[in-house]
Amino acid sequence: MSLSVEIKSKLNIFEMDISLKTTSKRIGILGASGSGKSMLLKYISGIIAPDEGVIKLNDEILFDSSKKINIKPQKRNVAHMFQNYALFPTMSVRENIEIIIEGNKEYREKKASELMKRFCIDNIANKMPRDLSGGQQQRVALARIMAYEPKLILLDEPFSAMDSDLKDKLQMELEDMVADYDGIIIMVSHSRDEIYRFSDELIIIDNGGIVEYGKTKNVFDFPKTIQGAKMVGINNVLSAKIKDDLMLNIPEINLDIKLDKKELAYSRNINYVGIKDIDIKIMKPDEVSENSFDMNIEKVYEGIEDIKVLLSIKKDPDIVETSEATKNIFIARLSKSKEKIDIVEGSSLKISIDKEKVIPLEE
Repeated sequence: MSLSVEIKSKLNIFEMDISLKTTSKRIGILGASGSGKSMLLKYISGIIAPDEGVIKLNDEILFDSSKKINIKPQKRNVAHMFQNYALFPTMSVRENIEIIIEGNKEYREKKASELMKRFCIDNIANKMPRDLSGGQQQRVALARIMAYEPKLILLDEPFSAMDSDLKDKLQMELEDMVADYDGIIIMVSHSRDEIYRFSDELIIIDNGGIVEYGKTKNVFDFPKTIQGAKMVGINNVLSAKIKDDLMLNIPEINLDIKLDKKELAYSRNINYVGIKDIDIKIMKPDEVSENSFDMNIEKVYEGIEDIKVLLSIKKDPDIVETSEATKNIFIARLSKSKEKIDIVEGSSLKISIDKEKVIPLEE
């Protein structure tokens, strides 16, 4: 299975410019609100046509502006599941599924019964959508999608309207239900956890373009851009500058790091670095470290399992003043079960930063 998207489209606030080729079966899309995530799904499904470009599923052309090809949504073999599941409100569960199935009445009934049993909804076959829970509606929507036998499934924020406990439960159920599905599934979500658990490949979209694309774990561990870093949860972004072909300097903390060969490939464009909050180590009073820095504790946010600490650099005449775009606020996160350090707002402490954990970034 393969998907190729090469499109451009001028929108009100930005221009969609997407270039994507993938053979992955599980793809996640992250991006801020209004970045173009859902619009990309609409282009692929055929709900909206881009201004120009080509969209292919396997070797079949779904859209080609130069050849004036624009296959209708119902003919694309692409299933698009929206946030509200879009069940027909005046039809029962069985009827919602049967209407998708082609064939005579006997075949439709048999196929619908098989799908309802597979998705554990055979006991609610005669219920109406309004009488179903969120989880039941999702199962019905997925059963209906599978009745269509699509080559590509598009999931647009499938868990957005649910509370956290139900989200986790339904995502696990979704993964089980599509485990033997041999086509491609693309899921859009605002949740990093959902995307990380679900996808093999990750796309991060910003202002209508792809800013990060690769294996999900690689993008989360080593993003290459500021936009990508922020979307995967890296809150500490500092300005940086190349000193020579091998060294990168971080003026705010006067720290030099050595670039490796992969980073050298794009080192001329590196002007920031990212540091994960879990990689900023809060030191104990008697602890010594090579790369340690004096910090003021600005704010403490205590959660159920961890503590987030907002830190500012203690004023030092030797440290370059920061610009408005890169304020000297650091976020550190400590596990409550592991760390036993007193953290008091208004006091000070030392942190250490492992150079190996500093991530070079492009703007």
